[in-house]
Amino acid sequence: MAPNTALAFIVLGSGLVAVVSGGRWGRRFAALGAVLVGMIGVLRLGEYASGDGLAVDHWFIPVPGERFGLAPLGKMSLATASAFVVASAAVLILAWPRRRVLLGHMAGACGVAAAMTGLIFVFGYIFSPNSPLLYGTESIPMALNTALCFVGLGVGIAAAAGPTAFPLLRLSGPSIRARLLRTFLPLVMGTVGVVAWITHLVTTTVGASSAALSSAALAAVAIALFAAICERIAGRVGGRIEGAELELQQAHDLLEAKVDERTRELSRANADLAKALRDTQLAHESLQRAHLELKQAQSRMLQQAKLASLGQTAAGVAHEINNPLAFVTNNLVVLKREVHGLHDIILLYQQAEQTSAEYQAALYTKISDLAEEVDLTYVLENLDGLLERSRVGLLRIQKIVADLRDFAHLEEADFKEADLNSGISATVRLMQNLANDRRVTLETNLLAIPRTTCFPAKINLVVQSLVSNAIDACQPGGRVVVETCPIHDGIEIGVSDNGCGIADAIRDRLFDPFFTTKPVGEGTGLGLAISYGIIKDHGGTIDFESSPGKGTRFRVRLPFTPHCEAVFHQDGPSEAQEPMSRMV
Repeated sequence: MAPNTALAFIVLGSGLVAVVSGGRWGRRFAALGAVLVGMIGVLRLGEYASGDGLAVDHWFIPVPGERFGLAPLGKMSLATASAFVVASAAVLILAWPRRRVLLGHMAGACGVAAAMTGLIFVFGYIFSPNSPLLYGTESIPMALNTALCFVGLGVGIAAAAGPTAFPLLRLSGPSIRARLLRTFLPLVMGTVGVVAWITHLVTTTVGASSAALSSAALAAVAIALFAAICERIAGRVGGRIEGAELELQQAHDLLEAKVDERTRELSRANADLAKALRDTQLAHESLQRAHLELKQAQSRMLQQAKLASLGQTAAGVAHEINNPLAFVTNNLVVLKREVHGLHDIILLYQQAEQTSAEYQAALYTKISDLAEEVDLTYVLENLDGLLERSRVGLLRIQKIVADLRDFAHLEEADFKEADLNSGISATVRLMQNLANDRRVTLETNLLAIPRTTCFPAKINLVVQSLVSNAIDACQPGGRVVVETCPIHDGIEIGVSDNGCGIADAIRDRLFDPFFTTKPVGEGTGLGLAISYGIIKDHGGTIDFESSPGKGTRFRVRLPFTPHCEAVFHQDGPSEAQEPMSRMV
């Protein structure tokens, strides 16, 4: 080994140790040394390429030009310079502060190239037949110790590149490929080297006649050796594969057992859930029925409270109005009678005007002035008409009280026969003021109908609700008509209007309790629901026909005599109502 070669190995080795130790100054030292050694190697290659003598080998440690056999001493060979250039590039890459993955692979590849260069020359010494460890008759352009140093330097560079770079990337990690390479690659490399050396040794020592046989024997030995290696590989790998397959099969069997057990558990849980679902559905249906009955009971209570309040109001109004109305009416009759007498007396006094003028002129003047002031002639002519109009007004008040009483049927609270036309007429008259306020025409067309067994006040409440809704549905100038007519097994009450009609989306909900299309605070949503319950309790039906934008007509059909069980609903909630969508 030339002195400059040894110095280059010291610089590169120290730089590699500095890189592995870390630190900014260590990397700088390694980079500087790698650049210097690489430059020396490049200049030495330039000498070989150009033939010029730059005397690079004498720059640091001059050595006399001598030879050891065929090999020159003290000079860096072409192979050595090339290996130094590659190794310097690897150390420079490792000293780079921000090394990327690709640069790491390049450094590892350079380290492998340097190690392989040295290994080639080591094998050259091993295969030399005369002097394997020294320069022999063949010229080997690299000393054995130089070759060994390159092998060590290349291995160190590959190790410094790390397990994430080539070539350790293939050998590191828990993968099967890496483990197999770590196990069998050294054995294969060693076997190949030994067989190659033995083959070379035999072919160079035996005679020519035995060379073919010796080569065949070595081939057979190599085959047997590689077969043994393959058998070992197959045994180890196969054993692991068989063990893995056995573990996999055991895991599969265990998984199937767990799946079967889990399936049984899920089946039981599914059955329990199905039973719980059925119980929940039954409970839900029961709650729905209870909720419907509760809403019906509430609507009944509101209905009863409304009727009771209406009855109390009607009774109070009738009582408060009838008493003063009675004595005012009586006083008016007396007043009319007395005024008639006073009228006759005044006429008699008027016949004595001439006499009074002749004998009591001053008194006559006063009487004439007073008569002219009060317009006595006009008063005498219109007094009877004034009293008659007052009597008519009192009669109208009596009629209103009678209509209010007929509407509430204060004296007909029981289930009995009644003339519904009379109650309907009274109800319509009471709704007339609402129609006038909305500028809606309210008409009746009541045909003769038989007396019907019913709760008259409740039927009047139904008519009032239908008429009120019809008036609300009309625009100013609209028209509402209330009709009655007999049918084959009862009577029919119709309330029609030419208002806005009923939208298709709400037809099925029209008779639901608390459903209303009116703004908040203007409707309770109980009018039609209560009406439906009343008609249902009477054994009748209520339905409607409507065209959006053209109007609506409600039809109420009542039997002459409801079924006897309908009577039992007068104080309690009716049975569950069937959906109105089945009737409409």
